[in-house]
Amino acid sequence: MRRFLSLFWEVILASCVVILCVAVFLQVLLRYAIKVSFPPLEEVVSFSFIYTIFLGAAVGMKRMGHLNIDFLLKRVPQHLKKVFDFTIFSGTALFLIFVVKEGIFFVQDSYGQTTTYLNIPISYSYVAIPGSGLIMLYYLLKQGISIFQGKTPIGHKT
Repeated sequence: MRRFLSLFWEVILASCVVILCVAVFLQVLLRYAIKVSFPPLEEVVSFSFIYTIFLGAAVGMKRMGHLNIDFLLKRVPQHLKKVFDFTIFSGTALFLIFVVKEGIFFVQDSYGQTTTYLNIPISYSYVAIPGSGLIMLYYLLKQGISIFQGKTPIGHKT
């Protein structure tokens, strides 16, 4: 099941990138070669860009590709590394909880609004925020369990 979920998010992310590239290419082709604008493509680009960003962040969290301050990690005395790891873990968890909470607010606030041309609910684009936040929290907790069992320190890939 874990392997399926891992592959699932990466396939969705790759699909978003492909859709984004094709839509931007078509926009450029239509606008500059044929001199015609096709506004629905702009909405496709917006949706795929939003999902690419937020799902990409979630996949990055899964791979432990998130921002680390390596020069600080290397300079922290060995006896303080657990405290340092716990501080990083706690700060990241609090930030992700905030992202999920505010993302839910955005989804609720945009309920009932639709895009101009494709008539897609705008809340569908905002659902990427709390959704990816939950995925990142899942991977962070998984990493946290590993850290506190003494297996993997933060900032070191498994």
